[in-house]
Amino acid sequence: MTQSYMLIFALGPVQSFIAQARKTRDLWLGSFLLSRLMEAALTTVPKEALVFPTDPRIDRTRWVPDLPNRYVAVFSPTETRPDPLAAARQTAEQSERAIYATWQQICSEVYQQLFASNGSGWKDDQVLRAIWERQTDPRRLFEIYWAIAANTDGQGRPLAYGDWFKRTSQALDARKSLRDFVAQDEPGEKSTLSGEREALHTQGGSRHQVREFWRQISQKAGVSGKDLALDGSERLDAIDTVKRFALLSESLLSGSGNGYQVSNQSLAFPSTSTMAAATFIDQLLTPEETSESTRRETIERWSQIVKPLKARLALPYLEQKARKEEQHGQPARYSWLMQVDGDCVFAETFTAQRLRTDYSAVIESREPVTPGKLVLHPTFLDEARKALRQLYQHFGEPTPYYALLQMDGDQMGTIIGEIQSQDDHRSISTALSTFARQHVPEIVEDERPGKLIYAGGDDVLAFAPLAQAFAIASTLQQAYHEIVGSSVQQASSGTRTATVSMGIAIAHHLMPLTLVRRMAREAEEQAKQRYGRNALVVTILWRSGNMLSAGCRWEYPFSEGGWLTMLPLQIFQHVVNLFASTTLSPRCLDILKRELPGLEGLPQEARCSEIARVLKRQWNTTALQSDKKPSQSLAHDKTLRDTASSESSTRLMPYALAYALVHLAALMEKSHPGAFSGPDNSGLKEVLNWLQILAFLAREAGKNVSLH
Repeated sequence: MTQSYMLIFALGPVQSFIAQARKTRDLWLGSFLLSRLMEAALTTVPKEALVFPTDPRIDRTRWVPDLPNRYVAVFSPTETRPDPLAAARQTAEQSERAIYATWQQICSEVYQQLFASNGSGWKDDQVLRAIWERQTDPRRLFEIYWAIAANTDGQGRPLAYGDWFKRTSQALDARKSLRDFVAQDEPGEKSTLSGEREALHTQGGSRHQVREFWRQISQKAGVSGKDLALDGSERLDAIDTVKRFALLSESLLSGSGNGYQVSNQSLAFPSTSTMAAATFIDQLLTPEETSESTRRETIERWSQIVKPLKARLALPYLEQKARKEEQHGQPARYSWLMQVDGDCVFAETFTAQRLRTDYSAVIESREPVTPGKLVLHPTFLDEARKALRQLYQHFGEPTPYYALLQMDGDQMGTIIGEIQSQDDHRSISTALSTFARQHVPEIVEDERPGKLIYAGGDDVLAFAPLAQAFAIASTLQQAYHEIVGSSVQQASSGTRTATVSMGIAIAHHLMPLTLVRRMAREAEEQAKQRYGRNALVVTILWRSGNMLSAGCRWEYPFSEGGWLTMLPLQIFQHVVNLFASTTLSPRCLDILKRELPGLEGLPQEARCSEIARVLKRQWNTTALQSDKKPSQSLAHDKTLRDTASSESSTRLMPYALAYALVHLAALMEKSHPGAFSGPDNSGLKEVLNWLQILAFLAREAGKNVSLH
């Protein structure tokens, strides 16, 4: 038998490197940096040896980080490489050196542009340089592990491909457990972002001196209030600085010497305010025939006022929509929207403090004008608020909430460990690449006003407007099941399929991003651990600090043979429609919460009857009959579907809904009893938590909410 060797190479730490982010662009650039480093590592891998990922380059048509943080390569003897073990080891060492060299080049370019250009005088500052070099040392920052294993066991017997992969993965895990700990000496004032490393500064190290240093950085040409707090309150360490200003590096953008020419504007990233306002802005781009001239005049009046606050919308779906008329040879009436940040639709933005902090703008005669400041007319704030009030009269007020979605494939390592050949592994890798590079961007950015942070195979992180968050989640889940699932089924001879678990964090657009990021990650972990994978968990964080979570599987078997399924999101869509149309009053939730202890002790039939009674008392049949939206099916069960969709049977709808909710609660308890083993947990309580979330969605996003 020909002796071959498998190499698994991994770059970390991923989560801590990405998660330390105050701005949305930090989150994206942290992810892009890791993908760029993996791209450098992959250039050292022979094409014929690479198994995963199948495409070793970032897709720079969209600038989405789409490379995983590990690769798998298989080396067999060839004429040019007769010793596969030596070739595998050499490749791993070259990959490590490529990562170090690329990282140091990016760091050097950022340092040069930020600290050593325009006569700043900091180029040769020994204190600044010493902190920079210490913190950016790749051997202190990155955790690079790799393992090589032969395709034979200890007795020289051949291993099946899946067993070979397991053996190599176990060797990598064993290597990770022997972490290389390097002493960290981080004295003085710490970074306001990471809180771990010393903030960059020159000779003076006091808080006042460090703050003054960063205030001077914020005044440099090309640095705006969107990049850095102008008063020096934001003080960064070297790693935070590289992530924040990585776009100053040509090496980051160019790839492996391909010389991509792009502007910083084309790489703009939307703020959380823009994500919250996306659905509202979409309405501005969709004028109605009735009173269209009045609505357009209102939009144009508001646009002229906010036009001086130059920004970038940076949402592909909305920017494409804004350019639609121009592409058809008509006057570009809405192209100005591409230069507006979403926070311009929120009244709380129009204060002197916010304008000074975020836009380097001052109100004339209120405060001294310094070079580089945008000077606004004394009436600016009053005019802006008045224009917004008129805008709200026509379009309603925008929700201040947005969503962050985190998706992860279930048990992919176990699935690969069960396949029988390298070709099957490549087939699954190709399916993952197709999903991540073609379908995920289409679902998130082309079909809806969302924004991808990264899409690395079975890992996806994305921002979404509140109204579209569930639709994006559901469509991603379905696409993954179809594209990756079919490849997995074929490779496993029908014994396996591919599923995903997902966490959604919903938060106010002014909440700290680090907290929202942690919420999304914890929700995704709950979907795997508490609900047994193939599940969705949603967490809402109100601005008051209150939190509410709820979870469920994507589907539940509704019959003994499993041929009939109940889809929770279909039920939830129906409930959202009822709340949004005021057919069902949210007051029913308070009543059901008070009655919950008694309801849990009732037989299922009596429980249905009591819940139906409560719903019926809060049911507005007049609103239902005037609602033009068709009712959604409550399940795939024909009885429920017919009852729910027949408008002539409105008196039966509370009973149909109660029946669906009670049976969903029972299916939850049956499918994952461990999640409801505590005294304060039950399937019915979980369903009531979902109803609270749905009432929140209806209140904040109205009839724009789409759950599937």
